[in-house]
This record gives sequence, structure tokens and C-alpha cells, in this order.
Amino acid sequence: MSLHAKLIITLVAVFNTLFVLEMLRKRKLTESYSLLWFLVIGVILFATWMERFLFYVTRLFGAVVPVSALTLLSLVFILVMLIFFSMKIAKMERKIREMAQQVALANASADNRQGKR
Repeated sequence: MSLHAKLIITLVAVFNTLFVLEMLRKRKLTESYSLLWFLVIGVILFATWMERFLFYVTRLFGAVVPVSALTLLSLVFILVMLIFFSMKIAKMERKIREMAQQVALANASADNRQGKR
């Protein structure tokens, strides 16, 4: 991989790090998720600057150039994160539905008590 590509990837990683830190500071991101993102950024930087590792991964995937292997790893990560967040959203939808049903039952119970008076 060229030095130019490595520098661009590093620059993007630095901006992502600053963005994650800002989201953490504003409390829009939890510590556990920020640790995950820092780990991902670290792995990307490691893979970018450790050419021996990147060439091994490139051969393992049968890619032609190391950037292709890095792109493939990024795509796999994105797909895993999409599945993970889809599961989180589905779980939250179930909880919201259950809470809405509990509120509806509580309101119906309160209405019945007021109607009997």
C-alpha cells in the first residue's frame, strides 16, 4: 500500500477518534461503545501500518492488493455491526411494546376505578 493511502487512512482514523471522543464527551455514546470504536480504529491502524500482517490477510482472502483486503475487512465489520444494531432495535421495540401495553392497562384500570366512583 502506498504511503499516501496509509496517510489518508490514518487521517480518517484520527478524525474518527476525535468524533468518538466528542460523542463520549456529550454523552451521546456510552463508554462500552466508545471502547469498541477505539478497538476498531486501532485494528485498522495496525492493519494499515503493519504491512506483513496486511499481506498475510490479503493472501488469506485471495485479494490482489492489500487495500482490497482492508476494504473487505471493513465491509465485514459493517455487516456485523448492522446485524448487532438490528438485534438491539428489535429488543427495544419489544420492550417499548410491553411498556405501552402496561401503560394502557394501567390507564384502563384507572378509568374503571374513576367510573365506579
